Amino acid sequence: MAEISKIKTKKGSINYKIRLVVQTLVFAAFICLLIFADPIAEKDGTVDVFLRMSPLSAIGAMVAAKEFIVRYWPAFIVLAASIFFGRFFCGWVCPLGTTLDATDSLLKKRRKGIPYKIYDGKRLKYYILAFLLLSLFIGHQMVGWLDPISIATNAYTIVIHPYFISLINSFFGFLHKFYFISFVSDPVHAFLKEALFALHAPFFRGHFIFLIVLSAIIFLGLFYKRYWCRNLCPLGALFALLSGWSIFKRVVGESICDSCDRCNVDCKMGAIDDTGMKTEAGECILCMKCQAICHTSAVSFTRTQPAEQDVPINLTKRGFVTACISSAVVAPLLSLNFRKKKSQGNLGIIRPPGSIPEDKFRAKCIRCGECMRVCKTNGLHPTILEADLSGMWTPQLIPRIGYCAHDCVLCTRVCPSGAITRLSKEKKQSLAIGKARINRNRCIPWVGYARLPDLDKNWEDVSCGVCEEVCPVPTKAIHFNTYVHGNGKEIRRVYVREEACIGCGFCEKVCPVNGRSAIVVEGIQPQVMTSEINIIEKEIFPVSIEQWKREERSKVYAGKDKLFEYMNGGAEVYLSYSFVHVSTATYIKRSTDNSVKVDIWEFGNSDDAYGVFAKDRAGQEINIGNEASLYENYLWIWKDKYFIGIEPYSGSITPDDVTFIGTSIVGNIPSGKVSLPAILRYLPEDGYVEGSARYFHKKIILDNLYIVDRFIDKNVFNLSEQTDAVVAEYKSTKNRLPFRMLIVQYPDKQVAVESLNNFVELRESWGEKGLKAESVHIFEDLKGRFSSITCVKSIVIATFSVETREESESHISKVVSKVKVID
Repeated sequence: MAEISKIKTKKGSINYKIRLVVQTLVFAAFICLLIFADPIAEKDGTVDVFLRMSPLSAIGAMVAAKEFIVRYWPAFIVLAASIFFGRFFCGWVCPLGTTLDATDSLLKKRRKGIPYKIYDGKRLKYYILAFLLLSLFIGHQMVGWLDPISIATNAYTIVIHPYFISLINSFFGFLHKFYFISFVSDPVHAFLKEALFALHAPFFRGHFIFLIVLSAIIFLGLFYKRYWCRNLCPLGALFALLSGWSIFKRVVGESICDSCDRCNVDCKMGAIDDTGMKTEAGECILCMKCQAICHTSAVSFTRTQPAEQDVPINLTKRGFVTACISSAVVAPLLSLNFRKKKSQGNLGIIRPPGSIPEDKFRAKCIRCGECMRVCKTNGLHPTILEADLSGMWTPQLIPRIGYCAHDCVLCTRVCPSGAITRLSKEKKQSLAIGKARINRNRCIPWVGYARLPDLDKNWEDVSCGVCEEVCPVPTKAIHFNTYVHGNGKEIRRVYVREEACIGCGFCEKVCPVNGRSAIVVEGIQPQVMTSEINIIEKEIFPVSIEQWKREERSKVYAGKDKLFEYMNGGAEVYLSYSFVHVSTATYIKRSTDNSVKVDIWEFGNSDDAYGVFAKDRAGQEINIGNEASLYENYLWIWKDKYFIGIEPYSGSITPDDVTFIGTSIVGNIPSGKVSLPAILRYLPEDGYVEGSARYFHKKIILDNLYIVDRFIDKNVFNLSEQTDAVVAEYKSTKNRLPFRMLIVQYPDKQVAVESLNNFVELRESWGEKGLKAESVHIFEDLKGRFSSITCVKSIVIATFSVETREESESHISKVVSKVKVID
């Protein structure tokens, strides 16, 4: 008999050990998925499986959102398994239960020393479950606050892991101060940071609040083991209600049990009565501890349990009525949000990219914190009261802490409930989650512009373009409106192109203004796709043009730095115009090696697009777009604010090839009413060389036009972004060498007069003889050619290297007459 008893005891111990091994392995998997969530998600692996195993979260998300969520299929498997195995999930799988097992062991001695006890009726969790379920039908998702899987995920994501990393960093930072230790400790520190995937210690807003919640759950173990599981866990209540059909019920052999009471004392759930014979329905979590410690092997688990050993759940109508009334009263109060009311319904919260519309987002979000864990920049944080109480602990982007990385989609891959939809990198990069707003009372350039009277007395540099530099949008969502002062100094005032802004918050993150950023991003709901990149990718650069197929995706280079990256030399010339971006693509002809390269340059206005076209064009004019020029197999086109250049890339390309592609692409660009730059109207028609006009703003273009024999080093004409200028070529009446004419229009007459005087001083410094006829200054160079200059209103008119004085003055006179007539 002793031998049989020994064998049975061994069998019970094996079941208990198997449960311990499974519980340990499952918990290790849970921790690994949290620590290595980033690299796993990068490879498109599954990291949210534990969160999708919770039937409570599944019911909460689906009922609140009023839709069936297929991603919760693991929860249905767990729910079905609970019908056959009871509350096995609590004892074998639940990471919060495993955590409490560990902390309860640490509190064992202190628990024995506490003389008083608190409520342990085990009914409260059923009323909490009823409260949560009823609130779902009223339209409020509160399940995520009390779901144990969400609590465990938040605990390790927001509290334990960051605190642990900070502790490690502090410890090894201290060791780093000692040279003879640091050469060993530093490599160990580097290894630990890589192993724990924590190159920096993450910080989460509201972490102290959750620390208090987690501490409360743990320290309730001072009164009873697994107090949360016994009295508060709504998921445990759900499993308990299904455990009546379990095929594993605790049965005690009455003839064998000697009522030693050891199982009652050691039961972590308090499911066993004082006699050791009876078990409270729904409380056993199949931990197998009672079977393992029973020295008489009286405990077994079978399908049939004697009725006298089953203690039914003692629920009261009063408790359920109280739960229902509480839910009906509390749920509407959670919607109170004075901030939302004050802002007329616009919360301004920046939700993660891919978030569904706000009402459904709150319904589906289970407050698990998984998206916050994988955020590369630590920008996602839980809301506290920003989204009213019902939205508490849902994720929001706080750009001042961390921006939304342009090439990151990890948060869209780890959401278990579908509150954040899955996005490709390409789609995410053109999705607007918010819009940037500039506070002109804090922005350095705008504040400087407001202080112009003070700057006149003591000029200081107030330019700042950090936000524009970091903007990841290829076409740049932040541009400059440049003010040019009379002394030639510039103030680059930033402004936001809302149609291009995606609300990533990078600009707000790097803004150098102390405290609240001068540029603030406000969230938008619903999130929308920006149109610019889609137009370039899908419409302007089609995948194929008959037999020509686009090679890979088009590339977009925006801003000064990106243009220099695209062009090794010559970028300054294009930047002298209102450059926005250049898009480039290559088209290959099917079954050949022939390919052409297409560049589409976008500028801030059609005048500047024409200026670049006029600068680059050559050959004969053809009828494409607003104007076009073909030279052999090179094609240049101007249409609206776009300048298109098409050139051979490889193989044998004919003029017909580039003309065909150019016509097709230009046809995709929206048409608008455009005209030549207004300053070209002042050019006289007599003697004008067709196609010779060059429109520009800055000196760098004038330097390449050679209007005089000598190089003019100084900016004598005060050319800047605020000036419009044109140089045109004219034939002399004697049919000999052509001459050139310059017309410059200034923002005010004072600068125009100053520029005229600068030029007069320059010619005199060259030793040229000057004459003045009325308001026209005339100079004769060493070769006997004449140059003239005058100023009318805010316009300077000049001719260069004309063979006769009369012709030089005549062309000046014609422009003056046109200016007076047109104005």
